[in-house]
Amino acid sequence: MTDRTRVPEADLDFDGTPVEILQAVWADALGVEEVDPDAGFFDLGMTSEMMLGVVRVLRRRWPRLRIVDIFSHPTVGQLAAFLDDE
Repeated sequence: MTDRTRVPEADLDFDGTPVEILQAVWADALGVEEVDPDAGFFDLGMTSEMMLGVVRVLRRRWPRLRIVDIFSHPTVGQLAAFLDDE
């Protein structure tokens, strides 16, 4: 069973494409090896606590990221496309 209180590590590498960075952060938060870029965060088991931790970590790379952006772009692929335009 996955620990649903897990939040991503602060020492993640932010080199790479937005998809690679998001996959690494979400995989860490979810405690899985890999995240399908087309899978919905909510379908993968994201919790509100997890989402807050992910946003906190991702703001180091994308300071203007808002929680609502995750709701509006609920997959790695969608969020990466949005962030790539920033």
